[in-house]
Amino acid sequence: MHAPDQSQAPLVGHFAARLRYRAKSSGMRFLLICFLLFSTLLSAQTLERSFGLEVAPHYNQRRISGTNNITFTQLDRIDSLETGSAGYVLGLSYESRVDRIGYTTGIRYARVGYATLEQESGQQTTFSDRVTGHYLSLPFEINFYQDVSEKDRALFLLGVAGQYHLGTRTRRTSFSDGGETGSEVLADDATYRPVVLSFITGIGYDRKLSSDWAIRFQPTFQFFLNGNLRPDTDILANRNYYQVGLRVVVRRLFI
Repeated sequence: MHAPDQSQAPLVGHFAARLRYRAKSSGMRFLLICFLLFSTLLSAQTLERSFGLEVAPHYNQRRISGTNNITFTQLDRIDSLETGSAGYVLGLSYESRVDRIGYTTGIRYARVGYATLEQESGQQTTFSDRVTGHYLSLPFEINFYQDVSEKDRALFLLGVAGQYHLGTRTRRTSFSDGGETGSEVLADDATYRPVVLSFITGIGYDRKLSSDWAIRFQPTFQFFLNGNLRPDTDILANRNYYQVGLRVVVRRLFI
């Protein structure tokens, strides 16, 4: 094989530099064109913004998964003893809409968790536990709108949220002879994930009550993408929470 001609190296370098310059210039022109088109689109459409107060009762469940510290039989027994529980979300939201697309963000407080069925603890005595997790949520949702009339619209949303763990409490209620005998909060030495990501989707119906106010009814589904416990600790099982609920939002509109 022949060695490359060293005299051609400056020409090759110059040619490569020109290609990089042209690619950079083309990329800048493309971004400029996109910016101008997007600006034109925004100026041509009605921009609607709103602040909202949210209340969302929901039903909680969980997906349980085992670790190397537990057998399948033990995991199946734990799963059979656990059931769902009621919870809710309270929040403040900000929404912006341009034509048929928009977004929602804000801050929410979420109460999630699960419960256990009654289990024997001794002679003629049983107990059940209720595990309640408290999270501070920072959501970002993309909304797709379809106007039905001047005052009515339907929408579909896809979003994610960062869930900051505020605390988890387990309350045990004891029973004897079919009656409740008392309850106590159990000591909890588990190590919880400080931040959990969640996926959110839903559909909704929005009704304008006036030029300044609107109300929305929005069935939603949320799934926690991470388990509630840290996986690097000595745990038997982990749980991904999920909720199905109805979000009601009272919105204050402004342009």
